Amino acid sequence: DNDNDNDNNDKAPTTTTNTKTSGFRPNSLLVVGGGSKNHLWRQMIADVLGMELRFPLEVESAALGAAFQAGAAASKVPVREYVEGRNVEMEAIVVRPTKEEDVLELYRAGRRRYREFSTKLYAN
Repeated sequence: DNDNDNDNNDKAPTTTTNTKTSGFRPNSLLVVGGGSKNHLWRQMIADVLGMELRFPLEVESAALGAAFQAGAAASKVPVREYVEGRNVEMEAIVVRPTKEEDVLELYRAGRRRYREFSTKLYAN
């Protein structure tokens, strides 16, 4: 099991093995694309991932991200280092995860149902 599945956490469990083993622990995410314009979807992502979300003003922000990766590769520097050296204008709004226990419990209950049904669905 790759997920931190402690139902007593104060946020919905989503930490993957990669973040556990790499030591990489982001405290916010830059969110792009069509779904990032929907305020309900923004809040759900923040709640489920348990971290702040930020949104670039750049309309073609997905292409900007690809350009950053290409620039980092061409410069032979880590993407993080390359991106930190760039100024990207952001929306003023920052979406923070909820701390409302009743909402968090709904996410945990949904995850339990998902795991129950997916185990049955994908069982040998």
